[in-house]
Amino acid sequence: MFDVMQSANGIGGGGGSYTAGGGTGSRTRDLGLRAQKKLLGRIVSTGAGRSLFIDDATASLLDNLYKLMESVAKSNPHLDKKEPEKVLKNIVKLSIKIGLVQRSHQFRPSDAEKLEEIREALGAMAMTVVSFYEVDYSYDQEYLSGSLERCRSLIQELIKPHLTDKSSQRCDQVFDFLSYPKFLDSVFRYDSEHRPVLGMLVSDLNKALDARRL
Repeated sequence: MFDVMQSANGIGGGGGSYTAGGGTGSRTRDLGLRAQKKLLGRIVSTGAGRSLFIDDATASLLDNLYKLMESVAKSNPHLDKKEPEKVLKNIVKLSIKIGLVQRSHQFRPSDAEKLEEIREALGAMAMTVVSFYEVDYSYDQEYLSGSLERCRSLIQELIKPHLTDKSSQRCDQVFDFLSYPKFLDSVFRYDSEHRPVLGMLVSDLNKALDARRL
C-alpha cells in the first residue's frame, strides 16, 4: 500500500500495459483514475490533488496481486470470489486518500514517523513474501500473519485521525482477506498451483525493494 501512496504523491507516469482479470489495460489504473476523478471533483478549487495518479510499476504490482487473489478465490470454496475486487478497490481508494491528506499538508509531525514505520513494516513484509517464495519449505503462516497485522495496526493508527470510519473498514477488509489462513496456505504451500502468479508478484516486489519504494 505504501507503494501506491508514493504514486499518489506524484511518482512516475504513463499508462499501464499489464492485463488483469481478462480485461484490457490495467485494472488498477482504471480503478485509480475513477477514484481520483471522484475525489478531485470534491476538491477542484484547492488543486491539492490534481496530479494524483498510479504509475506503471505500482499498477503492475497491484494487478499481479489481484490476479493472485482472483486465482486463489476461484479455486478455494472457502473464499468469496467477489472479495479480490473489493480488496483492490479498497487499496486504491485508501492509498489515494492518504496521498491526498499528505499533499494537503494535513498530517501532524508525529504522522511522519508513522509513515516511516509503515514503510519499514511493508518492506519487511515484502521481503518475507519474497523469502517464502524463493526458499523451499520456509513458509511460516504465523510469522506472515503477524507481519500483516502489524501493517494493519500502523495504517489504522495513521488514518483514524484523518479519514472516516468507512476508510478504517476498508483497511480491515484488505487485511482480513490477505491474512486469512486458507488464502495464505493456498498461496505459499510448496506445491501450490498459484506459484507462477506468485512469481510475477515477487518479481514486482523485488523491483520495488531494489528501487527502495518499499
